[in-house]
Amino acid sequence: MRWGTKATRANRPDPPAERALRFGELLGSHAQVLDLLDRAAALRGLAKRVREECGVHIGLAGLAESEELLVLRQWDGLWQGDATPGSTLHDLHVPIGLGLGGRVYEQLEPVWVDDYRRSDLITHDFDVPISADDVRSMMAVPMMLDGRTQGVLYAAMREPVGFSDRQLDTALEIAGTGALALQTASAAERQRQNAVSAERRRMASELHDSVGAQLFRMGAELRDLRNSVGGEAADLLARLDSLQDQLAETASTFRESVHALDHDEPPAGRLAAALTRDCAEFGKRTGISAQSVEIGPVAECDPQRGSVLLAVAREALLNVEKHSSASSVLISSVALDGGMAVSVADDGDGAGVRDSGGIGLRSAADRVGALGGTLSTVVNEDGGLTVRVWMPTP
Repeated sequence: MRWGTKATRANRPDPPAERALRFGELLGSHAQVLDLLDRAAALRGLAKRVREECGVHIGLAGLAESEELLVLRQWDGLWQGDATPGSTLHDLHVPIGLGLGGRVYEQLEPVWVDDYRRSDLITHDFDVPISADDVRSMMAVPMMLDGRTQGVLYAAMREPVGFSDRQLDTALEIAGTGALALQTASAAERQRQNAVSAERRRMASELHDSVGAQLFRMGAELRDLRNSVGGEAADLLARLDSLQDQLAETASTFRESVHALDHDEPPAGRLAAALTRDCAEFGKRTGISAQSVEIGPVAECDPQRGSVLLAVAREALLNVEKHSSASSVLISSVALDGGMAVSVADDGDGAGVRDSGGIGLRSAADRVGALGGTLSTVVNEDGGLTVRVWMPTP
């Protein structure tokens, strides 16, 4: 009986190895769920699958952003580097009919070339970005579902070789699952947008009942405490007066925020629209969640000050993209102290300014200072970095 017990135990999987295997499976399932909810995550996962499962140097995922335009939004295996728009395959805009992807988008059939720059099957509008990454052979397949094209998948090699039937079949299989993932992600995005108004009202109600009541109690207790302090404690009285002023300012900002949440989104000004647009482009480009919100009513800046505020926000986003391991970014705008303040907060490792040397932000600080504003950068207590800029408004 003992020998049998020993033999049975010997055949059992090693518990740590079994747990590691289960953990890996859970991570894979989690990634698949994210792909169904987030379009950028779906595209990023597709590019990685193409590269790994087709055994190629580069995987690319292009999104159909109109009936006439395809944009290469995610990639795996490309060489990184700073360049002017259109000189690399990063976020390359491909009109229908042009290049390899444009032809696939037009004909809705797989196309491949053994040597891209020498092929007479395609136009050569994109030879510069193709050469920048030393691409030679390339295959592209459409991602289609229910007669609608969601995008195009690419597999590329840095040497002139032919693609096998297995590689083509694998790419087509990935494209089929990719089309479903993109359609599901788009539906989820529409659902989130439709639920925004109801969610804002729910949040306003909860904040009013919880935080609002707490602020009221704190104010009442603070007033009672101040009244109980004798005149001999002048320093304590001064500190209590200062705290009371801060609490009043917090309560005012809170009421404005609740009011904004409880009403439909106000028409966006030029700066607000630009920040929202930058967040959307940042999210598509990096896969990092980015949102822009206004806290209370915010007056529009004059063009000069608005331009500087926007430049600071963009520089902060660039630092997050280049140096931080953040998964989300929040840009907030608020009317404050006779001016306007914009904050860019991320949940990364706080390394943005330290690793980049802060050159861009130092230059932006000079522009801010010339207009009477201030700029500061702080490391958040719970990780990440916040860049704050305040600008007086005339």
